[in-house]
Amino acid sequence: MPSDPRTLPHGPAHPSPSRPDASGGHARLDRLDPYAGMVIDARYVLERVLGEGGMGVVYLGRHKSLDKRVAVKILKRELADDRDMLERFFNEARAASSIGSHHIVDIADFGMLPDGAAYFVMEMLDGQSLGALMDDLKILPTPRLVAIARQIAEGLKAAHAAGIVHRDLKPDNVMLVPRPNDPDFVKILDFGIAKVANAASRLTRTGSVFGTPHYMSPEQAAGLPVDSRGDIYALGIILYEMACGKVPFDSDNYMGILTQHMYKAPPPPRSLVVPPNAVSPGLEAVILKCLTKKPEGRYQDMGSLVADLDALAAGMTPLAVGELMARSGNYNVPADYFHDRSAPNHFVAATTMAPLSGHRRTRTVGVAIGVGLGLVLGAFLILFVSRSGPSRATTAPPAPSPSVVVVVPAAAPSVAPGADVKRFVSLVITPPDAQVMLPSGVGVAVERGVARVDISQGPVAVTISKTGFAPLQLTLGPTSAEVERVDLAVVPKTVKAASSLTPFVPAPSATPATTAPAPKRPAHCNGLKRDDATAMVYPECFR
Repeated sequence: MPSDPRTLPHGPAHPSPSRPDASGGHARLDRLDPYAGMVIDARYVLERVLGEGGMGVVYLGRHKSLDKRVAVKILKRELADDRDMLERFFNEARAASSIGSHHIVDIADFGMLPDGAAYFVMEMLDGQSLGALMDDLKILPTPRLVAIARQIAEGLKAAHAAGIVHRDLKPDNVMLVPRPNDPDFVKILDFGIAKVANAASRLTRTGSVFGTPHYMSPEQAAGLPVDSRGDIYALGIILYEMACGKVPFDSDNYMGILTQHMYKAPPPPRSLVVPPNAVSPGLEAVILKCLTKKPEGRYQDMGSLVADLDALAAGMTPLAVGELMARSGNYNVPADYFHDRSAPNHFVAATTMAPLSGHRRTRTVGVAIGVGLGLVLGAFLILFVSRSGPSRATTAPPAPSPSVVVVVPAAAPSVAPGADVKRFVSLVITPPDAQVMLPSGVGVAVERGVARVDISQGPVAVTISKTGFAPLQLTLGPTSAEVERVDLAVVPKTVKAASSLTPFVPAPSATPATTAPAPKRPAHCNGLKRDDATAMVYPECFR
């Protein structure tokens, strides 16, 4: 009996991102798979199965002429006749190949097999998924976490610049490939449900919910249009999971997870991790800004997120810290925020629409009061006419019929033009224990490296200083941003030259010198016990 080249023996299956059980599922799939051993387009030999996803099976292949290993993804046979699935499959190949970033998996070729199944060829990645790494380590050290997140952000920054939104970012779609200078070089996979700008496709229609629920943005969970800020939210979930060892929202059913994404505030990472200083305040602020429910409250682009991650890596204070304090925990949304789909700009409409129930109740009370006053007035007129004599009744004008007087509730007082409105500028300062002084000599409170300066009365000049750093003077006014970053430069130490001059010795003062009062301990230091970890996070409390 002639041998069939598609039934050639194969070695054991590789571990895959899907992490199959120890029963040898992939090896069993190799023996039964109709494509194992097949030659595609007379160029690619399919050697064995590497893994299986929701849409297709990935094979280890080899280019016959170049003797180069590749990965070949073939759409599952049961999905090959589904036009939407076929379009989504090729959308993945087109999207990934058009980005041109070294952090995006490279797609080399795609086409159709003789039996009608679709395939595409991509670079072979020898590494492990971020999901597998987190399964092993649970919590990643902050330097490694920041380095991985920064590369993901860089890759998605390139995708967004090409008009492509991933929409299914999760740890299993991030591969970590060891490189000579980077053991965690990031490659982003699976653009199968990516949204391509200006593409007329049924795959991106409003109202459809695609993606993995644990990493889905609130607007995506509600079936609303998704832009690049949806990927920022998903990256925030990954950051949270790397820092805490768990995702912020979980449930035993699909809708329970989506509802939490839309309306429940995430627990602050520092409230979950022991000790709390394992997650720095700066990292927590970056994560929570990514996870803001309203898209306009998140980072507006991946470049801004990369800048804050770079600040974290350099030991500086991210801008997200100042914004977090300025917003005072404004991460929740109204109950109807994700339900108004009729307005062109649904985000603005949803936030400005007042609850109908409150208006209905106020109007009902007003009508009831008006009816009551009208009845009292009518009764008084009737009584007055009945007490008048008959002759006077004939000559008197007819009594007016009772009218209903509607009492309209007074509108809320508006702010008069020119009235004082408080406005602050938050300064995010490095080093965080620097002093901020007004021209009057009054100091501005600095808490965890953030100072809020009141500019309600006009421009304010401030001086930021610290021993060993060059002082900096700023003028804050109406043109200043709500959050400004201030990084003091270190003054280099110089060796003082020996001098033959007699040093100046001040004359003794007639009045005894008074000891300067000890600086007041910041309020947030109360209750903190001194230990190495606490002193490192809050140095201002233990000077």
